[in-house]
Amino acid sequence: MALLELQHTDISYGSSLTVKDFNLTMEQGEIVSIVGESGSGKTTVIRAVLGLLPGGGKVSGGDILFEGESLLKKSRDDMRKLRGSAISMIFQDSGAMMNPTRKIGSTFVEYILTHEKISKKDAWSKGVEMLERMRLPDGENVMKSYPFQLSGGMRQRVGIAMSMTYQPKLLLADEPTSALDVTTQAQIIRQFMELREEYGTSIIIVTHNLGVASYMADHLVVMKNGVVEDRGDREYMLHQSQHPYTKTLLDAVPSLGGERYV
Repeated sequence: MALLELQHTDISYGSSLTVKDFNLTMEQGEIVSIVGESGSGKTTVIRAVLGLLPGGGKVSGGDILFEGESLLKKSRDDMRKLRGSAISMIFQDSGAMMNPTRKIGSTFVEYILTHEKISKKDAWSKGVEMLERMRLPDGENVMKSYPFQLSGGMRQRVGIAMSMTYQPKLLLADEPTSALDVTTQAQIIRQFMELREEYGTSIIIVTHNLGVASYMADHLVVMKNGVVEDRGDREYMLHQSQHPYTKTLLDAVPSLGGERYV
């Protein structure tokens, strides 16, 4: 049984069809990348999986199955239990999703206490342990910091630590490196690869960068204007695809001395 299946999924905002006939089958431990420019519908797809479509958005056709069960038929409470435990999400700038007036520790402890009944002290220790697992030295100090006191890369690692606390089977990552400098991007991407190795986590990464996508993913899906234009494994997408839009995205990947680094 596949971990995740999107079957002929349509997503609409009001009477406007935003994503049309999206199909995806994903196995445990697989990394899939959805690639496309802004407005292509890629973020809408992963928000639909989590049941977090903003402003009246809804799945208007098809189905979304997680471990063989329809997510569209689950109650709000059931979806709330799934989020952060079996399925987690990382946003473009994790720091922007945190309350700037609260320290990391306060936010992290509250997150843990919504998922399990333990003491605040134990929740604090668990937070520190997760931060240090995600290569953040001195987790205690990070817990006592405000988001603005951390670099962009550190804030992303905090986001990854929170999302991996309960070792979800599926991690949804929405442009997780686009706000970072190139060196930090590479570190965060390596960290995602390690999550797959260590925990067997399946990952869907949404990005406009075909270079990042092809480095990480086993399978790539290229979207434009809410429709899948091209799909295939890394080898096919980089060397065999003749689709003009895929070629345009590939041409946008920076090269150095005639060598393209993907």
